Amino acid sequence: MYLGLTYISHSKKMLTEDMRMQLMRECQVRNAHNNITGLLLYQQGFFLQYLEGPPDQVRTVFARIGQDHRHEDVELISEEVLMERRFPHWTMFFRDYDFIYPHIRQDYAELTSLAKVVEALEDDPDLQKLMFDFLKLTHDQQS
Repeated sequence: MYLGLTYISHSKKMLTEDMRMQLMRECQVRNAHNNITGLLLYQQGFFLQYLEGPPDQVRTVFARIGQDHRHEDVELISEEVLMERRFPHWTMFFRDYDFIYPHIRQDYAELTSLAKVVEALEDDPDLQKLMFDFLKLTHDQQS
């Protein structure tokens, strides 16, 4: 049995691309050590993260995130019991949509990755919608 947990948060300060890549590497190493998988999306100072793994480990990671000085407005969106992981091979799938979003239509690998996310979230339409709403939020405001 696993726990799937989704939250959104805001970065207290704007992170450079190097800072975001460093954060992603930290997440991947820590999550591999703690048997956590999932995805982390970033866009213009906002994070959407989905964590899955042993319930105690997921809750410990989320508590640490809540205390992290780099985040504010950490909001738990959902928790669910899972019989199997949605993203068993991704210690932390990371996408920085400040950098990638304009190129999605031209990037087959990115479209393939997004298709894997959509397929993994098929049984949870609310979480799927939350992810898509997150991806288009700031870019729709710019149009």
